[in-house]
Amino acid sequence: MKREKPCILIFSEYYRPGYKSGGGMRTVANMVDRLGDRFDFRIVTHDHDGNLDTAPYTTVAIDEWNQIGETSVHYVGGNNVKLSVLRRLILRVAPDAIYTNSFFSPFTILLLQLRKLKLIPKTRIIIAPCGELSDAGLGKSTRKKDLFLRFAKTVGLYNDVLWKASTDLERIEIERIGAKRGEIFIAPDLPARHFLADYEQIAKPEKKTGEARMIFFSRFVRKKNFKWLLERLGDNVGGRLIIHIYGPMEDAAYWNECQQIIKALPENIEVEAYGPLPHEAGLEMMFQYHFFLLPTLGENFGHVFIEALAAGCPLLISDRTPWLGLADKGIGWDLPLDGEKWIETINNCLSMDAEDYSQMSAAAREYAEKWLADPSIEKATIAVLNESIR
Repeated sequence: MKREKPCILIFSEYYRPGYKSGGGMRTVANMVDRLGDRFDFRIVTHDHDGNLDTAPYTTVAIDEWNQIGETSVHYVGGNNVKLSVLRRLILRVAPDAIYTNSFFSPFTILLLQLRKLKLIPKTRIIIAPCGELSDAGLGKSTRKKDLFLRFAKTVGLYNDVLWKASTDLERIEIERIGAKRGEIFIAPDLPARHFLADYEQIAKPEKKTGEARMIFFSRFVRKKNFKWLLERLGDNVGGRLIIHIYGPMEDAAYWNECQQIIKALPENIEVEAYGPLPHEAGLEMMFQYHFFLLPTLGENFGHVFIEALAAGCPLLISDRTPWLGLADKGIGWDLPLDGEKWIETINNCLSMDAEDYSQMSAAAREYAEKWLADPSIEKATIAVLNESIR
C-alpha cells in the first residue's frame, strides 16, 4: 500500500517532553512541526531527559509507540538500546529514509553497524553531527573519540551516508573525518516559525543607565566558557551588572570552579544560577532581561541565539558561532575571546540609556522576525530529505 507521504525515521538522542538537552532536539522538534505536512516522521529516542536525568519519563509509555502531537514516538528503555531492538523498530517502520541527529550517539553507531552487517534494508541515512565534529565538540574525551574515529574510518562505518551540515564550517569539519562517497548538504538548523507571538516592546524591562540585566541560557558545560568571563570581571565593571544563569548544570566540577570566583566578585556584580526551564518558559524568561550573554568556545548553529533576539535581547557572544556581523546589524556583538574587548562592551551595555537600548532591542526583535520568515530556511532541509528518498 502506497504511503501518502514519505516516511522518515528519526533517531534523536532526546525528544519531547524533554527540554534539558541541546539544540539537536530543538532542530528535530521544529522539523516535525514545520514539515510534518510533507513527511511522515517517526521518532526513536531515549526514555529520559538529557545527560543528567536517568529516570524514565512518567508521562509516556516506555518501549512502546506513543502519539505525541502528530508524530509517533518510541521511547527506548535504558537496557534496550541494542542492535536487536533497533533492527526490529526499523523493520517495523520500513522507512523511506533514516535521519539521526548525532555522530557519536549509541543510536547512530548501532544503526550503522546494522547497515554494515546488512541486517536492515538499503535505506539512505542522513547524519546531522550537530557540532560534535567541531574542535570544541571533540575537545572532551579526545583520546576515546580519536580511537573511535580511526576505527570508523578503517571499517568504512560512515561511508555513503548523506550529511546535513548546519553551516559551511561544519561541512569542513565533516570532510575532515574522511568519510568516503558521502554527499554533504548545508541546511541551517530549523527554528520554530514564531516566538512570543504577544511580544510588546514597551513591556521589556526598563533599562537604566549604569545597570544591565544579562541572561546566560544554555547547558552549563566548559564549552560555554563562562569561567573565562568571570575571571575578567572583578573591579573592571563600571556599574550594576546582573547575570542570571538558566540551564542544566551538566558539569558540577566546572560550576564549583565558577562559584569560587563568584564569591570574590565585588558587590556591584551579581551572578546567580536557577537551573533548567521548559522551552516556552525559557523564552518568557529571556524577555525579562536586557542582553543575552554567551562567551562560547564554539557553536555549529545555536537555536538560543535566534530565540534571544526574538525576545528582544541583543547578543553578547563570541565570534565562534555562525551569528556574525551583529554590530553592523545593530543587534549585538560577536567578539573574539579578548578580555579587554569583552569588558569594554559590557561597560558599553551598562552605560546605555533607555532610548538607545529600546532601539537596539526592537532591532533584535525585528531581525528575528524577518529571519524566521525566510523561506530558504525550510527549503534547504527539504532538499536534504528529498535527496534521501530518491
